[in-house]
Amino acid sequence: MFDAHHDLLTIAYQAYITGDYSYLNKISNYFNDNNVKGAIANLYFMSIDEMNNELGVNYYKDNVSVYEMFIKAKEVLDSFIPNAEFVYSIEGADFIKDENELEKLYDAGLDSLILCWNNESKYGSGNRSDKGLTPDGVKLINKAIDLGMGIDLSHANINTFYGLIELISKRKKEGKNVCCYASHSNSRKLCDVKRNLDDDQLKKIKDIGGLVGAVTVKDFIKEGDIDDNVDYRSLYIDHIEHLCQILGPNNVMIASDDMQFLSEVVPYDGLLAVYDYSKMCKDLFFDLTRRFDEKTAYAIGYSNLKEKIYNKLKYNRENSKRGVK
Repeated sequence: MFDAHHDLLTIAYQAYITGDYSYLNKISNYFNDNNVKGAIANLYFMSIDEMNNELGVNYYKDNVSVYEMFIKAKEVLDSFIPNAEFVYSIEGADFIKDENELEKLYDAGLDSLILCWNNESKYGSGNRSDKGLTPDGVKLINKAIDLGMGIDLSHANINTFYGLIELISKRKKEGKNVCCYASHSNSRKLCDVKRNLDDDQLKKIKDIGGLVGAVTVKDFIKEGDIDDNVDYRSLYIDHIEHLCQILGPNNVMIASDDMQFLSEVVPYDGLLAVYDYSKMCKDLFFDLTRRFDEKTAYAIGYSNLKEKIYNKLKYNRENSKRGVK
């Protein structure tokens, strides 16, 4: 399995600032024991108000820069899971000062960027705002594209999304081979919540050569309150089938967005995930092969992300001759 969205850098940084590495050890065991080959590993940021309201005041408990946090989080994660295929990502660019700091982060190993979380920032907006991509956001994304970074479209509201699509399309016409995807977003046709993507958005992603990761969070699989009588696993595969119908099976991925760790640091219902991460690979492959042949199941669960994102971003870095400092 190659997980398209897991907040592993945040888990690593939390372990570092608390001195408690028990959950990181658990994740390491999951990777080793359950054939998890890699992940898009995120260090996430919200606005100050979002973090204080949803995660508690001083969640990160220090005042260091995004760059310093990323360096430490990556160092800790790499030491615990040294052989994994990681795409290192920041989710929410609120605290990245400008494109110069982004370049510094890229040279330190950052591969991918999610521009915003839910609220408005100086770069763009999530679904708690109607505002779109800002001039500063255009500068930041242009720098990311020039560096060869992945552009992750998840969390962008409709206006920011189409602003990003327009910008990426323009850069592709200029000859840039942009690596783009929505790492953890389901079908809005099947579950009408703002975080999901409607069919037109999915078609736009296909048009620019992007991928979409179907996310295993119940809130994005079926509308309404969580119901223990609902077969969420079957509904999740329905989302994957719908994504495959529009994007093609070679452009669909899986994303756990496993938030179980949060229940250990802040009040959070860690049971919102469809799969228990400790045996997700086995259960997911079983579900996929009930609808798809084994080759397609393998592509969705691993090789699409490996070949079209991981390999591409590593090639971009090697071809730029920048390496990782």
